[in-house]
Amino acid sequence: MRPDSKWFITITSFRIMGILMIISGLLLNRWAIGRIVAQDGNIESTTLQTVIILGQIILLIAGIWLLLRKGSVNWSGLFRLGLTLACVAAVTLGAYGTGTYAYQLGINRGWIQLPIKNIPEICELLSGDDVDFFGLAVIDRLSGKLAQMTSEQGEGKETILLRSKLADHLLRHGRVEKAIDHLETAYQLAISKDLPSDALNKLRRELGVAYLRGGEINHCIEMHNPERCLFPIRGEGVWSNSEGASKAIGYFEEYLRAQPGDAGVRWLFNLAHMAIGSYPDGVKSELLLPEWVIESTREAPRFRDIAPDLGLDAFNLSGGSIMDDFDNDGFLDIITSTWEPCSPMLYYHNNGDGSFSDWSAKAKLTEQYGGLNLVHADYNNDGLLDILVLRGAWMGRKYGRQRNSLLRQNTDGTFTDVTKESGLGSTAFPCISAGWADYNGDGNIDLYIANERFPGQLFRNNGDGTFEDVARSAGVDNQLNGKGVTWGDYDNDGDPDLYISNLGGLNRLYRNNGDGTFTDVARETGVEVGEEKKLTFATWFWDVDNDGWLDLFVAGYDGWFGPSKLQFVAADYFGMPASAEHLRLFRNDGTGHFDDVTKEMGLYHIRLPMGANYGDVDNDGFPDIYLGTGAPPYDTLIPNVMYRNEMGKRFVDITASAGVGHLQKGHAIAFGDLDNDGDQDIFAQMGGAYPGDGFHNALFENPGNSNHWITIRLVGVQSNRFGIGAKIKLIVDSQEGERSIFNTVGSGGSFGASSLQQEIGVGDANLIKELEVYWPSSNTRQRFQDVGVDQIIEITESAETYRVLDNKRIQFSKATSLAKK
Repeated sequence: MRPDSKWFITITSFRIMGILMIISGLLLNRWAIGRIVAQDGNIESTTLQTVIILGQIILLIAGIWLLLRKGSVNWSGLFRLGLTLACVAAVTLGAYGTGTYAYQLGINRGWIQLPIKNIPEICELLSGDDVDFFGLAVIDRLSGKLAQMTSEQGEGKETILLRSKLADHLLRHGRVEKAIDHLETAYQLAISKDLPSDALNKLRRELGVAYLRGGEINHCIEMHNPERCLFPIRGEGVWSNSEGASKAIGYFEEYLRAQPGDAGVRWLFNLAHMAIGSYPDGVKSELLLPEWVIESTREAPRFRDIAPDLGLDAFNLSGGSIMDDFDNDGFLDIITSTWEPCSPMLYYHNNGDGSFSDWSAKAKLTEQYGGLNLVHADYNNDGLLDILVLRGAWMGRKYGRQRNSLLRQNTDGTFTDVTKESGLGSTAFPCISAGWADYNGDGNIDLYIANERFPGQLFRNNGDGTFEDVARSAGVDNQLNGKGVTWGDYDNDGDPDLYISNLGGLNRLYRNNGDGTFTDVARETGVEVGEEKKLTFATWFWDVDNDGWLDLFVAGYDGWFGPSKLQFVAADYFGMPASAEHLRLFRNDGTGHFDDVTKEMGLYHIRLPMGANYGDVDNDGFPDIYLGTGAPPYDTLIPNVMYRNEMGKRFVDITASAGVGHLQKGHAIAFGDLDNDGDQDIFAQMGGAYPGDGFHNALFENPGNSNHWITIRLVGVQSNRFGIGAKIKLIVDSQEGERSIFNTVGSGGSFGASSLQQEIGVGDANLIKELEVYWPSSNTRQRFQDVGVDQIIEITESAETYRVLDNKRIQFSKATSLAKK
């Protein structure tokens, strides 16, 4: 071989090696290597990340040096061959890791859809021991590690921390006694090892919470009655066995000696004293709750939880609820779900005689497992309400990609899962909120689903039982962590606009342009929301002051999985500074802009609402609020909250006087007149997120009032069948003079679904001077004069008269057992 040919081959081989090194340096990044060496694909060690970056830099520099070098390097042929093979191997590994990462990224971003599991497969998947939310593998792993550490090196600081962590997971699964044993052992060890006071106090707090949880199980669950776990705890709610609460008091007392300013422990200390009947005498004055927290500043008729009497107090985890008339017999029924992946939906049929029957199996809803939220509408305009079951919320990309279920109601009262054939089943993203509206005015109800960290979906109803996702072309794909959806015509231009509440991101207000597209105007209208953390959850449009312009409620929420946020809520109750997201109320000024009136309306509080909804509990014509509060940690024992709207000028907390301050985790809230007596009752789906945090659902019966009311059922003809989005205006004469009352047809808030019949209070008015219904799809108005109050009427679109319905009032009776069909 000629010398110049040999030189050319040598130089070429060096350049090939240089190119391979550069490619290796680019491909062998921390994401690619993570997919190769880490089980979850993530390299968390900063040291290892630094080593990888340095390796990339070395490879890139060496590759560039070899590529640009004009002369050869005095390396043997064998060395060059080995180095070339090493480069090829590095490129291959890098390509594999990068390809795997890119594939996973495509899955995570929603570009690639994995095979969609059916409902039983989801149940099986989430029942695995290694599943973060429901599995026991973490307990086994921590127990094994503890046993190994104690046998090899005895007890020490490491085992104290490990016992604390193990106790937390045992509590999550309801193993309270074992959790307490580990915490007691850890506490005694901490004392003997002379650990700092902060470490001791951490264990005291954990022990107090564990003992309090044990007492909850004994009294609120095993000896459940309507008064147990209502705030403030008193009367029949006081615990008959004081042991758990007394021990909790002891540990909380020690804690507060060292840290008297801890609002969260002060709150729990007060609760524990209430539980054993020693409140307020057993609490030092400087630690007592303010009087207004215990006794509402306004009187209110006291609601009563009648769910146990009627057999409606199912024991479950967090979930959804709907209150509506599913069989069109004139009486509202109740349907619930739970996020526990192998527990079915429940259908409580209102028999119209004061009792309920379990129609779950009859309606074929026992085949539908899981579902954290439910939303309903008549999507095919056949006069029968259908249901959308939402799944996967909070479970992230790994476990949250569960399919939703669109359940079509058949004429025989059964439900058929039509998710796939309707066009809703081609993707599966984690979601908790969705909303129905006829956004394009064609008379068919459309659907928006706000997914969590995946693109939102706007399903346009084709009118033939199928849907098409047009979110991207419509400009509403959001791409953030959607937690709440609400539709409303905020600018009164005749078409519904879309608001999305995002947890951890700026919220969206998509103005409907009327041509199938939307424009995000959240910033310019003043409702982008968010203090520093931008954490919001439940939301809805409503007319809070009856001025004919829709206002906006947005609930701040900083209580998801992770460290406890009890201290923020407690600090707010104690009147102490707290840095967390507050409730928000935005008043529509009628010019296309909203003003934040939270403080002046008395709602600037931290309450951690999850499920939430609104209704008129006193029939004065102004909508009130009921919040289902809480967060996953067991220490989050905070009351559900009721705010009464005082003539659109201010809200007042009437939780204590109304008797609705449930301390367990409150989820989907639904309002409706279950007994046809003219006032709205409230169903609350209760239960937490952890497997050991189940609770009984509650049904708060409205005790009634002296105000008048009217219930209106709409029948759409050109518009969607149940009139979702239609606007109702009443003009009445009251003692203060003539006034107007405005309602928009819908199921209310974003977590919990109220009846689509409009139950409207008219205060002291004895007659409705004028009743107007505006149907946006047909752009028509109906007006009726001198309509009587205290009755249920049906209005059909374009009809000249309305029909009075003879839906009898019923008296609830105590059920010995729930009949099943």
